[in-house]
Amino acid sequence: MLAPHSVLAQWRVGPGSELYEGTVSAFGVTDRGFGALAVMCREGEPLLWTQGWAAAKAGPDREESFSVIVDGQRFYVTGLHLPADGLWTGAPSDGLIAALRAGSRAVVAVPGEAEVGVPLRGSSRAISQVLDGCGRDATAATGASEAGRIVYFGQLIATQCAGGYSISDEAEMTGRLDGDDIPDFVLDWGGVTCDDRSKGRGAGFCGAALCTIEIAFTETQSRQQVLGVNPELVDRAFGVKALKTTTQGATCGGPAQVCDVIWIWNGSKLEPLK
Repeated sequence: MLAPHSVLAQWRVGPGSELYEGTVSAFGVTDRGFGALAVMCREGEPLLWTQGWAAAKAGPDREESFSVIVDGQRFYVTGLHLPADGLWTGAPSDGLIAALRAGSRAVVAVPGEAEVGVPLRGSSRAISQVLDGCGRDATAATGASEAGRIVYFGQLIATQCAGGYSISDEAEMTGRLDGDDIPDFVLDWGGVTCDDRSKGRGAGFCGAALCTIEIAFTETQSRQQVLGVNPELVDRAFGVKALKTTTQGATCGGPAQVCDVIWIWNGSKLEPLK
């Protein structure tokens, strides 16, 4: 059985629940310092499980549903509940896997108990170790979904738009920007249109000429914003990417000048290549 401790502040890869003896899981410890939210590959398919819940409501093993909320977006999971073991399991949707990879915090909600938070620091790397090549997760990693397109920044966009929105195909991109093995995520707010047009171009993140470009680094779970238009990921060495943007003004040598800027990782953030 997994026996996590509060010192495990980020996601790890380790032995799974004793129910699945001989397997490994990517797991994060709850805010309580015990119990976990975990993902594993089971018979060629991703399986999500959470353990450490009260066993007081004993009874036969049965199918039940619970939910996982990632940065405010709720996902429902249905599967086997083993009350005696305090264990809930279920098949996660592609959208939930993508959210766990890219998010900063999850909350697990099982019926009849208080919700419990789980930080997602390091989740992308750990989940990739366990699920890469695991059945349908190969499509989840690229953002494909039978239910439709996965929008990695969907919760952030919906919050800024205060409701519905549309997003262009080129507005989101992924690539290894910070030098580790896990893809990072880029959002061009210029490709976002809120249903409520009073929010302004790009949900208010665009001015007369330039827009905010949002970068989410999966390993550090940190964010960075830069100004520009037409962002593009360009190749560097060994599969690492740089971010290219177009800008104008003083950066380019004069108010009427337009130029490209290459942003590279300096160990803590992206900075313009001089």
